[in-house]
Amino acid sequence: MTASTAGAPCVLFPGQGSQARGMGSGLFDRFPEATALANDVLGYDLPRLCLQDPEGRLDDTRFTQPALYVVNALSHRDSLERGEPEAEYLLGHSLGEYNALHAAGCFDFETGLKLVAKRGALMARASDGAMLAVVGTSESELRAFLAEEGLARLDIANLNTGTQTVLSGARDEIERAHRLLGERSVGAVRLKVSAAFHSRFMAPARDEFRAFLKGFRFSPPRATVIANLTARPYDADIPATLSDQIAAPVRWAESIRYLLERTSVEDCRETGDGSVLTRTVRQIAAEAGPRAGGRPPATVAPRGRIEPDAEPRTGARTPEARPRLFCVAYAGGDERAYAPLSEHCPGVEVVALERPGRGRRTGEALLREPAAIVDDLFAQLRDHLDAPGARGTPYALYGHSLGARLAFLLCRRLRAEGLPAPAHLFVSGESGPAIPSRERDTWRLPDQAFRDRLKQLGGVPAELWKYDDMMAFYERVLRADFTALGAYAHVTEPPLDIPVTAMAGEDEWFSRADIDAWQWETTRPLTVHWFPGDHFFIRGQWPALARIVTSGLAAA
Repeated sequence: MTASTAGAPCVLFPGQGSQARGMGSGLFDRFPEATALANDVLGYDLPRLCLQDPEGRLDDTRFTQPALYVVNALSHRDSLERGEPEAEYLLGHSLGEYNALHAAGCFDFETGLKLVAKRGALMARASDGAMLAVVGTSESELRAFLAEEGLARLDIANLNTGTQTVLSGARDEIERAHRLLGERSVGAVRLKVSAAFHSRFMAPARDEFRAFLKGFRFSPPRATVIANLTARPYDADIPATLSDQIAAPVRWAESIRYLLERTSVEDCRETGDGSVLTRTVRQIAAEAGPRAGGRPPATVAPRGRIEPDAEPRTGARTPEARPRLFCVAYAGGDERAYAPLSEHCPGVEVVALERPGRGRRTGEALLREPAAIVDDLFAQLRDHLDAPGARGTPYALYGHSLGARLAFLLCRRLRAEGLPAPAHLFVSGESGPAIPSRERDTWRLPDQAFRDRLKQLGGVPAELWKYDDMMAFYERVLRADFTALGAYAHVTEPPLDIPVTAMAGEDEWFSRADIDAWQWETTRPLTVHWFPGDHFFIRGQWPALARIVTSGLAAA
């Protein structure tokens, strides 16, 4: 790796797994007020836990996470008082992300401690899960291994470097994966954890934590904080990102690659006495080759600004743009609805088009008319198509259920505006748009009947029904979407001149004629796929959907 000029300072905060008896030595005496506050919030003697751990609780998630948060925070405060520069970039591994947000001023020390204490308690509830660190193989090779061996209950939890990945999931399948990898001479080590962190097994903890976060307010970051969830700087929706992080993979390697395009390895310092994260930074930089190592200081964003992707330096190799898949969510869905699809499409950039009133646009008014929704989606899509470097890159549209009809209308709007047509339209869970939706009158149902219908459709996670405040919000969004579905009135126009692929579940209420009706809307031969499952069959078929999408875009 070539040396670079000094860049923007960056601070890294370690997460669970870095704990050790004796941690925080010297810090508790140096910061007695913060230590006393932590004891009051937690209800136990934190220095005794960290320094002596007489009951052996330091590796218990309920105690590990608050202890690490406090030690990280005090260590960072100590470094600043010793004259270390304020960071312009902050990122933490899993739990460490809370320290990054605290350092950026998004919440105070006490608030952060309350958050991590609740997080640790919720994550500790899950049982019978396990995690396995795999070394010496790439993400794509590991995914191929999981598919080949039918290890369907394992998720990729941490993408630490290009050749260091962590699997998370059902204990029996972790044991099987450990044995099979050993037979292939692939290094794998069981992690000392009690649950399957950063996997689908954390969904109940994620949903309850999301409700818990409604009681807190967050300030915009004063520095650029890179999120584990997206490997990009935090946007305005801090609660959604923090809650989703619990059940989603930690995209550490991608986060570091993003960072090293903006600063240098030498300008990264790790909080505390450890060097695990520093070693990963050096390894990722070595994997990237001479391109890593940072940009000149003039390109670094001022502290507090959420920096967009910068243009490549003159002479630097520009990576080939990936084809893009623009997704339109089903009724009640938001931009996270297709996140699992993105995980299975490494060669495709999956972009969610977010409707008002949900996700990061919660504060905006809900839309109930198809035309108004399409106007909004079209404005988003046009911005993407007009972005620097986007012209000429193949793209496709995908929508499920209500999203299928909206994606279809969006194709028509693109044609009317004379903009480049998508290379493919993928639809699922909906009949051809000329056939009236079977859910067109659902929005008229009274409250209890409406909720009963939602349960029949199966789109609402079972955990949400336990929380009245969350369901009240969610039901309002669903009502608006079903109202739009009821207001859909099909207008006959010439068929689109783009390929259409329609997908449906074998246990859905659609007939084959309903799905075949998509042929009326395209001049190309229609492709149809049937899958096992009900209306939300997609949740169990992401790898298969990814292959269909990737193949369709490759043909373009």
